[in-house]
Amino acid sequence: ADLSRLTEIENSLAVFCMATYGEGDPTDNAQDFYDWLQEADVDLSGLKFAVFGLGNKTYEHFNAMGKYVDKRLEELGAERIFELGMGDDDGNLEEDFITWREQFWPAVCEHFGVEATGDESSIRQYELVVHTDENMNKVYTGEMGRLKSYETQKPPFDAKNPYLADVTANRKLNQGGERHLMHLELDINGSKIRYESGDHVAVYPANDSSIVNKLGEILSADLDTVISLNNLD
Repeated sequence: ADLSRLTEIENSLAVFCMATYGEGDPTDNAQDFYDWLQEADVDLSGLKFAVFGLGNKTYEHFNAMGKYVDKRLEELGAERIFELGMGDDDGNLEEDFITWREQFWPAVCEHFGVEATGDESSIRQYELVVHTDENMNKVYTGEMGRLKSYETQKPPFDAKNPYLADVTANRKLNQGGERHLMHLELDINGSKIRYESGDHVAVYPANDSSIVNKLGEILSADLDTVISLNNLD
């Protein structure tokens, strides 16, 4: 309801990240905003905006909320600073956002007459600390959340203490098209895990150790060095 007052702030810009749910519906926390946009008889001239949509192109109403908000804000008189971005979760949503953002910032700078101060302005600053006296038993080596959980499998298993299940069946289900549908069977015998309808399975990929070791060799890096990157900004 305060959107029309945003013009009171000098050089203001509103960026909307809109997810689409189900049959082109708003998410629960965007329902009130969606209802307001549909009913609002308000003049938003002077409001500058950009929209990035989050969707999945396997759904019929791909990015419907992003498209609606982008179109409706313009109808109410707001000024679009940069084109609608459409993320596709069936592909790579993060990559889509990064691609959009790379073009978004120059457009914003140009519109507001801001001069970018160079690459370093948008890069986080870190300090590298090398630890020489760490107890290696207390250092994470790739586990999700619990030390040594990959070496010693102990129930109860959860997202931070995953069970390393053997894949007993792995075959492709569909013959063509862009989608890649697989039938997988996982052996959870002895894990005390019970499967219920709707449960999700996560895949935690691991790098091929021979490639990692080769990379260490090429870079003359000691892969057992323990380091911290501390954020300075």
